[in-house]
Amino acid sequence: MNFETAIGLRYLRSKRKEAFISFTTWIAVVGIAIGVMALIIVIAVMTGFQDEIRERILGINPHILVLNLNGEIKEPQKLVETIKGVKGVSHVFPFITFQAMAQGGRQLAGVAVKGLNANDVKFMSKMVKEGNIEALGTKGNVLIGKELAKNLGLFIGDNLTLMVPLGGYSPMGAMPETARARVGGIFETGMYEIDNTLIIMPLSDVESIMGTGAMGLEIKLDDVFSANEIRREIVKRLSPQYFARTWVEMNKNLFSALKLEKLMMYIILALIILVASFNIITSLIMTVMEKKKDIAILKSIGAKRQSIMKIFMMEGIIIGVVGAVMGCLGGYIGCLVIKYTNLFSLSPDIYYITKLPAKISIFDILLIALITAVICVLATIYPSYKASTIDPVETLRYE
Repeated sequence: MNFETAIGLRYLRSKRKEAFISFTTWIAVVGIAIGVMALIIVIAVMTGFQDEIRERILGINPHILVLNLNGEIKEPQKLVETIKGVKGVSHVFPFITFQAMAQGGRQLAGVAVKGLNANDVKFMSKMVKEGNIEALGTKGNVLIGKELAKNLGLFIGDNLTLMVPLGGYSPMGAMPETARARVGGIFETGMYEIDNTLIIMPLSDVESIMGTGAMGLEIKLDDVFSANEIRREIVKRLSPQYFARTWVEMNKNLFSALKLEKLMMYIILALIILVASFNIITSLIMTVMEKKKDIAILKSIGAKRQSIMKIFMMEGIIIGVVGAVMGCLGGYIGCLVIKYTNLFSLSPDIYYITKLPAKISIFDILLIALITAVICVLATIYPSYKASTIDPVETLRYE
């Protein structure tokens, strides 16, 4: 340990006039700790919300969507086999979707109907809350969102009528058509917009109603974050008439807003740490005022200006490091409390997410600790510089 560090530590635990200096030092440490803890907890909760929303969206929606520029896909099974050969693809299946009006009793609602094969909806098994997902294998059965079933007053086994605006044709052109269906299962994705509008129908039933083949292919991946690379590989293997979109592109506005919100919270909460760093400046200035005579003596026996700066910079850095460590520990414990307890539960009648999700990221913690260290180092520069400019002759003459 060099003498600058030894003296800096000694000044931290100085016994002379300890009441005021010790109090301001602790205020600085606690201020840094609170700022770091708040930043870690808020960023962890926001990251948790972002991941929760992503998982719910991707639970029902495709990771990659393949469409034909010319509309209908004539032989979807050939494309399915081609895409299945791409590394990272876990599941591929054709679909048809159309808009309709659903009627249950006297209630009407606009819906989005999606046609899927019974074998292709096994990924939804955990989402089905009532009935059975195998019911989709029976002609005429449908799966319906929980909120939509509530709005239409439908239960398992009830019948509903679908009115398709462009489902039929006559000599006068396209005309509305009606189709009867039976509720075979009620699912809940956790996304209100989906649960309130989506009906899943057997693909063969939709083909008979619409008179067309598959509109596109939905693709599920082993790793959703490799969607861009896999999309490029899929496009290479298909003819130019096909194009693909990833889940990032299809939900760009939502995830861009979440990312921007997280960045702004970083900046706003970093200001808390910046404000707390002024306590370091105050503490160091008070220490310099108290230690002017000691500084003069050190200079008179040969200490250089750089050494004087190091003493007080070391003192400020120690305050910052101790505050950052305390804040990181407090933030980590706070995240664990939020994650594994129900102290911060939300009403299920209002929110789909019933408890605050918190995802602890080591990268975020290290980044916050680094930001704190930089702010604390910058806060020590001015007081340390003023200490190094003290004139030993004038100080020893009048002190």
